Amino acid sequence: MTKPFPMVSQLPREILDELVKRFLRSHLEALTFDDHAVWLKQKGHQMSRSIIHRFCQDLRKIKFENPDGADIVSIYLDRVNQSKKIL
Repeated sequence: MTKPFPMVSQLPREILDELVKRFLRSHLEALTFDDHAVWLKQKGHQMSRSIIHRFCQDLRKIKFENPDGADIVSIYLDRVNQSKKIL
C-alpha cells in the first residue's frame, strides 16, 4: 500500500466494486485513468488520476497474488485496515 488511508478505500462499497469491474475491463474498452476519474466525478467522488493509478497498481498486485478468483476488493480493504492498526 502506498498510503495508510487511501482515498479509494473510503468509497462506498458498490462504487468500489464497480470501479474494480471497470479496471478489469479497461484493456477491452480502452478505458484510461482519466475515464475512471470522470466516471467517479459523475458519481459524486472527485479523485485524481494518480490516486486511481496507485489503486490499480495495488489491485494488480493483489490479483497476481490471488489468481484463484478471490474477492480482490475485500483483500484490498483488509490490507488497508491492517495498515491502520499498525499506525
